[in-house]
Amino acid sequence: MEIRLVDYGIANNFGDYIEINRELKKFPKLYKSVLAHELKHTKKPFSFSEFLMEFKDINWDLFLFSIKRPKTWIQALPFYIKNRKLVYDLQLILFYLFAIPLEIFIIKFFFF
Repeated sequence: MEIRLVDYGIANNFGDYIEINRELKKFPKLYKSVLAHELKHTKKPFSFSEFLMEFKDINWDLFLFSIKRPKTWIQALPFYIKNRKLVYDLQLILFYLFAIPLEIFIIKFFFF
């Protein structure tokens, strides 16, 4: 599979190729971890096992890497424009559709 180094986000698997932030090359252990995670993804548009994999593979070193680099924050967006095309992350969209109402419920129930 082709690996493309980019200046934004962390990493994405587009089926035929993987985009990975070039800054990760400076951190070989983190780079290998992120690449291994992206290679686990299948070409299915959505599967529950992949959705759960996102939580299992949480890496706190990657979180610190991202905090220090604002260009990686695009990874938290459920969709963005790239080369005049809309790119979307179905798993992230579903996560937000679940998480935001849950957070609103918790805030209202416990704090108001």
